[in-house]
Amino acid sequence: MGLRKIKRGQMQIQQMAFMILAVFLFFILVGLFFLGIQFRDIKKNVAQLQTEQAISSLKVIADMPELSYNSRESLSLDEDKLIIMSGNLGSYYSEFWPVASVKVYKIYPKFDEQIKCPALNCNYFEVYDNRQENTRTYSTYVSICKKIKETGYVYDKCEVGKLVVGVIST
Repeated sequence: MGLRKIKRGQMQIQQMAFMILAVFLFFILVGLFFLGIQFRDIKKNVAQLQTEQAISSLKVIADMPELSYNSRESLSLDEDKLIIMSGNLGSYYSEFWPVASVKVYKIYPKFDEQIKCPALNCNYFEVYDNRQENTRTYSTYVSICKKIKETGYVYDKCEVGKLVVGVIST
């Protein structure tokens, strides 16, 4: 009779241990499921934050003193500064640029072909490019201005341009 009680007690202990183990494994699976859902949301948030950062960097880059034409006007670029920066000077700013590439195109008046600056009658400025493969581009319209002197008068000549910023996509 005593041996039966011991075996029955051992059986109850084993049952309780298996039950505790099963409950523990159940909560681990629930936790993994919850973490999977959270990480999926994190990936979406990362992509959204990258997009917002790229869009906000468009205005920041256009208003940088290195590129801006007039500090009182937003989104106006100085053509002379663009020509200088597109002559491999942008590579010195590799730590400074918060993006993978900065390019500016003249879009009006319309040109037949793209001529990369610095060149005569150029219409395409590659200010900075770190040659990343996997980039996504965002753009905004800007004014590309310069001072012109004709017939004794000095005036601002502005053309419509497009600022294109590339960011590394994940």
